[in-house]
Amino acid sequence: MSEVHPNTLAVQRILSTEPVLVGAQTASSALGLEAGHLGHAGPPFAQADEIPAVVLNALAGAALHEGWAGDLDHARRLILDGEITLHANHDLGTVSPMAGVVRPSQLLMRIENRACNEVVHATLAESGRRALRFGCYDELIGEQLDYLDRVVGPGIIKALPAAGLPLLPLIAQGVSLGDDTHQRNVGGMYAFAQQLPALDGDIRQWLLGNPQHFLNYAMAAAKLALDRASGIDGSSIITAIARNGVRCGVRIAGAGQRWFTHAASSPQGYFFPPNVPADGQADLGDSAIVEAYGLGGTIAHAAPELAQLMVQDWEQAEAAGRRMRELFIAKHPLIAPALTGSRGVGAGLDARAVVAAGESIRIHTGIAHRDGATGWIGIGVALAPVECFQKALAAL
Repeated sequence: MSEVHPNTLAVQRILSTEPVLVGAQTASSALGLEAGHLGHAGPPFAQADEIPAVVLNALAGAALHEGWAGDLDHARRLILDGEITLHANHDLGTVSPMAGVVRPSQLLMRIENRACNEVVHATLAESGRRALRFGCYDELIGEQLDYLDRVVGPGIIKALPAAGLPLLPLIAQGVSLGDDTHQRNVGGMYAFAQQLPALDGDIRQWLLGNPQHFLNYAMAAAKLALDRASGIDGSSIITAIARNGVRCGVRIAGAGQRWFTHAASSPQGYFFPPNVPADGQADLGDSAIVEAYGLGGTIAHAAPELAQLMVQDWEQAEAAGRRMRELFIAKHPLIAPALTGSRGVGAGLDARAVVAAGESIRIHTGIAHRDGATGWIGIGVALAPVECFQKALAAL
C-alpha cells in the first residue's frame, strides 16, 4: 500500500471535520484561563512595550471588567509591568476578531467536531463601532459585554436543537448568498437564526441587526478543522493566519504550533468619514483563520457586493480571488458559490504554492483606529505577507 502524501492527509482531516455548536462555558472553565490571565489575538508579543494601543486598551478594559484594577490607567500599568499574563488565543483553544481579548468570566460558545473528539470555543461578538475588540471600554460597553454573557449566549444555547447546530451548512448557505464569511456575514446570520425557531424575539432581532456576530462561529469552525492538520510531518498546508497589530503570523502543519511572522500590513479600503487611511491600525485579529480555511479574501471573486462596499475595483478583486484559489490544493465539497465556477472554493492552503507564486494572501478585514479609543473606522483589504510563508516553508 502506497503512503498517503502529507498534504493529502492534511486536507482529508480538514474536510472530514464537522463543527457543531453544542453549548457554552465560561473561559475559565473552557480554557483553564485563571484570574490575572488574558487571551489576545494574533501571535504572542515579543515584549509588552510593543503592544499597540488598540490591544493594550482592550486588555485594560477586560482587566477592569474582571475587577482586577481600579481604573483603565491602573489596568494598563498591570499589563505593561507583566502583572497580568498574556496568551495568544490560538494557544488557549479559541479565536476572536480584532484585539480578540478573552477574559476568564466571559461566556464562550462550545463547538465540537461531530466526527471526532476535538473542541474549539468561539467568543461572542459585540455590536457597534465602539466595542472592546476595537480597544474601547466604558460603562456602556461593560453593559454590552454583560448582555452577551447573560442574555445573548444563554438564549442561543436554550434555542439549540438537541443534537446541536451544524455550522458548515450555514457557512455554505451564507456564501451562496454573497458572503465572504469574513467582512460580509448577512447570509450566514440569516441561516443561523432560521435554524433556531425557538429563539427569543429580542435576541433574534439583535442577531439579525448584527450579522458580523456570525463571523466568530465561522472562525471557530475553521480553527477546529485546520487544527486537525497540525503536526503532520512534512505537510506544507497552512493551519493558521493571525495578526496582533504588529506582526502577522502563520502556522504550517509540518511545524505544529510554531509561529512564523513578518510585519503586519496596513489595510486599504473604505474608511467611515471623517477617518482616513493614516488613522488605521496595522492589521489585527485572529479572523484571518477563515482565509486559511479558504474563505474571506480568498473568495473575493464570489463577493461582488463586498468589493463595492470596500471601494475595491471589481475586476481587480475578482482576479485576485481567482489567483488565491490557485494556492489551494483541493476543492471544498460543500461550499460552492456559483461565481467560483467549476474550480469552486479551495481547501488546503499550500505554503509551497504561495511562495512559488510570490503571492501574499488577501485578507478581508475590519479596521480599528490606531488611537485605541475611537473604535471601528472602516473595512478593507490587508495582506498576509509572503515572507511569513517563506519562513514557514524553510522550517520544513
